[in-house]
Amino acid sequence: MKWGGFLTVILIILKVLLWIILSVLGIIFVACILPISANVSYLDGKFAYRAKYSFVPLMDSDGGGLLNRLRKRRKKPKKDDKDEDSDSPQDTEIEEVPEMSEHHDIPHEEPQEDTTEDIQDSDEEIPDDSEDIEEDEDFPEFDDEDFDDDSDTKSDNKKSLGDKIEFLLDIWRAADRPVLKIFKGFHFNDIYIDFIIANEDAYKCAVNYGMISGAVYNLLGWLGALFTLQFKTVDINAGFALKENRWDASSKVTFRLGTLVIAGIWFLITYLFKIYIPNKRNAKKAKTAETAE
Repeated sequence: MKWGGFLTVILIILKVLLWIILSVLGIIFVACILPISANVSYLDGKFAYRAKYSFVPLMDSDGGGLLNRLRKRRKKPKKDDKDEDSDSPQDTEIEEVPEMSEHHDIPHEEPQEDTTEDIQDSDEEIPDDSEDIEEDEDFPEFDDEDFDDDSDTKSDNKKSLGDKIEFLLDIWRAADRPVLKIFKGFHFNDIYIDFIIANEDAYKCAVNYGMISGAVYNLLGWLGALFTLQFKTVDINAGFALKENRWDASSKVTFRLGTLVIAGIWFLITYLFKIYIPNKRNAKKAKTAETAE
């Protein structure tokens, strides 16, 4: 009966631990699936943004959101700080220090006798026994060659510049596709661009329109190769005989934390099987070849 009760207790503890582990994994899984989104806009000369994690508002341009509230709470002064500020040095009274009078009785010290002569007379000559000490002929002598091995080992342990560069190149070869996966995880949706390039001079307006429109479209093409883009409208016009430009743009950005996890696992697998394990095998083959020679 005792062993049966002990086993039941162990099984209950294991079940509780299993449920805790499963709940933690479920929370992590849900956190990785839920998106982080942000709405960014610049309309009529006003910049506005709003970021949230799924349905939880994080921060916005109006000062709302969870992060802005936490910042405001940290900036609030505590009661203890207020009490310390109230005790300013202006409120404290300064006590007057009594002045020293000129007629105070100062104790007169008698001059001490000079005892340097007695000390000099008492000094005795210390015999120098260094001559009686003979050098031991059996004492081992060390040469500089005996210490050369440490310097060799230190130089072997230090990696050369070429090895470091090769290591960085190996990391880049293993990380190029995972990094591109992270970039592609950023989704820019509902991209709205409405530009008017204005100038009273028609020639300057046409030149500026050609330069800005070409730069914007080339930039969007380059961003499309890195990120995931979805356009709502892209409209760039030349405002002849107009004085003020218009730069209206807005977009929504979403990203999931699960993309980072997938990219990290991808990088580790690529680095282990394509770089780390083959380098170890090549190093072992080189060592066996050297020993065989």
